[in-house]
Amino acid sequence: AYQESHWDPEAKSPTGVRGLMMLTEQTARELGVEDRLDPVESIEAAARYLADLKGRLPASIKEPDRTWFMLAAYNLGLGHVYDARALAARLGRDRDSWMDLRRVLPLLNNATYAETLKHGRARGGQAVHFVQQVRTYMHILDGGAGT
Repeated sequence: AYQESHWDPEAKSPTGVRGLMMLTEQTARELGVEDRLDPVESIEAAARYLADLKGRLPASIKEPDRTWFMLAAYNLGLGHVYDARALAARLGRDRDSWMDLRRVLPLLNNATYAETLKHGRARGGQAVHFVQQVRTYMHILDGGAGT
């Protein structure tokens, strides 16, 4: 929640996402959220959504990469993560590796690549930054261990 809204339950981005967990209107509707600005409703829905995203990733993606892919999908959309995996494979990279995917995701914003993708252009670099910020925060909370 901190990375999404800096704990502001009334947060709003220029793209229209709102609330503590910065849910889009469509995602909120799909998750049965009536009020995106309700912190409890927002957090519970985001937890369900994260679990759903993680469950929809291919079994070939192992931890901890699976968690980083899930976070990228939360930020960017699962379809764009699938596009990045397909592009990674085309570029000869490991589509199940976060180290490789984080290098490919920014290419989703390149018109040349974007026109070949099922879900089109996306702010892949933003998703990479989001995942890195969450990882940094997790590292701090872990007292410098892990991640």
